[in-house]
Amino acid sequence: MVDVYIQSEVGVCDQFLPKQEEPISIVISPIRIEGTEGHLKIISGCNMWRGCQNKNCYFSLAARSGEKVKARS
Repeated sequence: MVDVYIQSEVGVCDQFLPKQEEPISIVISPIRIEGTEGHLKIISGCNMWRGCQNKNCYFSLAARSGEKVKARS
């Protein structure tokens, strides 16, 4: 058996859009864990995901509302 420890990451976002005069503090936290024993997938999220308009940020709502790209088979 293997123990897995998952924790949040706290930091400053330098890619938050629109740009703010003061630094934006963010927390990236695990939201959900999927998978089977030995093959876990951790789904994380950012506390500022709704306010960020950066389409290049994986966590932002702006990136999620764009056109969906299908993976090649």
